[in-house]
Amino acid sequence: MKKFLLIICTFWCFILNAQLDTEHWFAPMSAKAGTGGLEGYLYLSTNETVPFSVQIFNNNTLYTTVQVSKNNPTQVIIPNSFLIASAQNQLFTPNNMGLNVKGPKKFFANYRFAMSNHAEILTSKGAAGLGTTFYAGVAPISGSENHMNATIGVTATEDNTVVTISGYNPSITFSDGISSPTRTFTLNKGKSYILDVVSSTSNINKTGLVGAKIVATKAISVTNGNFNAAYTSQNLTNNDILMDQAVPVDRLGKDFVVVKGNGTVTSEMETALIIATENNTQITFNGSGAVINLNEGQHYLVPSTRYQHQGNGHYNMNISSTKNVYVYQLLSGATNGNEYASGE
Repeated sequence: MKKFLLIICTFWCFILNAQLDTEHWFAPMSAKAGTGGLEGYLYLSTNETVPFSVQIFNNNTLYTTVQVSKNNPTQVIIPNSFLIASAQNQLFTPNNMGLNVKGPKKFFANYRFAMSNHAEILTSKGAAGLGTTFYAGVAPISGSENHMNATIGVTATEDNTVVTISGYNPSITFSDGISSPTRTFTLNKGKSYILDVVSSTSNINKTGLVGAKIVATKAISVTNGNFNAAYTSQNLTNNDILMDQAVPVDRLGKDFVVVKGNGTVTSEMETALIIATENNTQITFNGSGAVINLNEGQHYLVPSTRYQHQGNGHYNMNISSTKNVYVYQLLSGATNGNEYASGE
């Protein structure tokens, strides 16, 4: 029990320290579900008692400056055009989207956006979210509706940054109609690039982008996920926005503890997505049982039965791997006996 608690405390200390930084970057995303009624806000907070200024930039241009201090968090309206692309001509070409937020002292930054029936929080990891090698964390989609997609957004932190995306199923068809084994583009500081695939275009598109390798010559920020997605066959209309800021491979780990949310273990809406970054990665659950073997870029959607009942309706799961992996938790909300996808 002491070792278990130590793992949890160490994990949360690492996450909180990583999110507290003097500079934050947010890469944009593609919304095939549309943006009608969408509202987005940047929330800033700090543990510094003396107020200080935080500058918010878009396309290397100052958008606004705000003050923040302990017990005085700040909420800033962010135009949808800064982070969420709803038009096809905004994709597959360098654009002026993305945010760069910085101040003289450390602070937390997260982008919260909501529309009818859906909402999501994109939390900046600070410097821990910047790197040169990532693997795309997008959910394998079970539905075929044209508003379900998988998307990757990249923002450069330096000029002349060359980015190559590869390792996905070469048979997928991107939303620009192209099938290609790699996509390569060059960005200058503060510029962004977004790509996506739509699940209704091809069955291969539903899972083909999961675990794609993203390699850059200089540090980038990556936003990846789905806008929207359904990831079980329980109810294909039960979809949600699943979006996260990725961390580079050198920030990953091998041991994870996942606590079940409000859903049941029979619905398969309480699960975890594992993505391997190296060949011959062996995954075990709760310290015993069958071993799952994954190679670089491969993924595994953990069955809800892997959760162990700890009593009084509480379930958790330990995930251990022999090499560094990504783990994304997918949760279910529950109201009056009905279950709903509720993000990650």
